[in-house]
Amino acid sequence: MKFTFSPHIAIQVKDYGKAVSFYENVLGMKPEKRSEKETHFSKDGINFYIENSGGGSTFFEFRVESVKQAQEILEAEGCKVTQVYSEKSKMISDPYGMKFHIWEE
Repeated sequence: MKFTFSPHIAIQVKDYGKAVSFYENVLGMKPEKRSEKETHFSKDGINFYIENSGGGSTFFEFRVESVKQAQEILEAEGCKVTQVYSEKSKMISDPYGMKFHIWEE
């Protein structure tokens, strides 16, 4: 199974308006799309999604050939599925405290 790092990172923040301003005006990220719940920024080939949420979490993601097969491998290593978006898109929690998204095309 090949896990290919995807150039997408989601950052959940508490003070959404101030965070969006910070990432745009201080860090120089380019806004691509905005909504009340999420702003998509780009910088240096990476996509950042600032999410209006409870804050405190950062998620990265991997593209896989088969979410089902990847899930089996990850669960055998102590990971857990924490959210199912679809059969081809799931959030995973590893046994060390990090969460990441896996998806297939």
